[in-house]
Amino acid sequence: MIYSWILDSGGAGRGAWQGGVIYKFMRWCRENACFPSITMGASAGGYAAADVATGTEKTVMKGWTVWGKQALMKKAHPDVPGADRKTNRFRTNLRASVFYVMEEEEQEGVFDNEAHKKLMVFTTRVRRKDGKKFEGGDRFRYFLKSATRKFPKSLKYLPGGYIEDPVVFASNLPEKCESEYVRPLKRENYHAVIEASCLVPFAMGSPLLPEDVNAGLYETDRGSVFIDGGYTLKMPMVIFEEDPRFRELAHWARADKIVIFCCDPNGLLWENSSRMRSLNSRPSVVKALGENRLLIVHPDHQVEAGFLCTDNRKIMRTFHRGQEQGQRLLKSENVRRFFNN
Repeated sequence: MIYSWILDSGGAGRGAWQGGVIYKFMRWCRENACFPSITMGASAGGYAAADVATGTEKTVMKGWTVWGKQALMKKAHPDVPGADRKTNRFRTNLRASVFYVMEEEEQEGVFDNEAHKKLMVFTTRVRRKDGKKFEGGDRFRYFLKSATRKFPKSLKYLPGGYIEDPVVFASNLPEKCESEYVRPLKRENYHAVIEASCLVPFAMGSPLLPEDVNAGLYETDRGSVFIDGGYTLKMPMVIFEEDPRFRELAHWARADKIVIFCCDPNGLLWENSSRMRSLNSRPSVVKALGENRLLIVHPDHQVEAGFLCTDNRKIMRTFHRGQEQGQRLLKSENVRRFFNN
């Protein structure tokens, strides 16, 4: 039985809830021979997917217990690509966390040459249609796009003049799947890709450039930047089913059962962070739920910590409440039926 986990985006706060839940699920699934061999996600979910791919819940705990602490900020690696560009405290904390959590031991767990283990981190490539450089005004427009994501459709800010492409970075990627939209995730670009997947422009400083993520430059990369994967891809079902650019990837990443750790409090599977379309009523999703091939896990309480939270005490309270929910779920009839049938 092949299991796949999709980890949703949600910022630091809902990411901490998600971390607590998956901590319990990782331990239980490893002990019960149903640990996922495929993990994927965008933003905080991309980071969480990388945690899961290390094979141990210790990685999850390692990250959240130091999140926001001053000792972590000293590990920000000022010599890495993009570190000289405009940033802020949250971004510095994020970069330090990625390097602190994903050290050599954790990377060994991801890049262990096991062909069945697949990690996919979603990013978004953005470039201006007029070919000009992506600069401060563009970053602010994309921040506004993110800030209005929860507004009614008529009030959302959806800036024109840009070309947005989802770009998936995958470990152990076969050459036949490679393209400008599906690129290898390797040790050389591992930290930068996770960082790029989490980057909301302006709110977290400057985006990363194609050379920063060691992406293998394409002509269409010229003038582009790499930012938060959620802008184009949170839930990959439609793209994997319909978009020919991802047909080979979808076939390669096929699983028997899928668990979605959804950060939306109502369990809504938003296609991307603009929240224009929820996929819950999509026939393939409804069918998978009915056939017990899909499990959706979402918060059953109000998540305390916010999107850009760096208060470690608040983060850890949020994490522990996620653990408590995870423990309850693993004792529930619905979850046990999913894993046992």
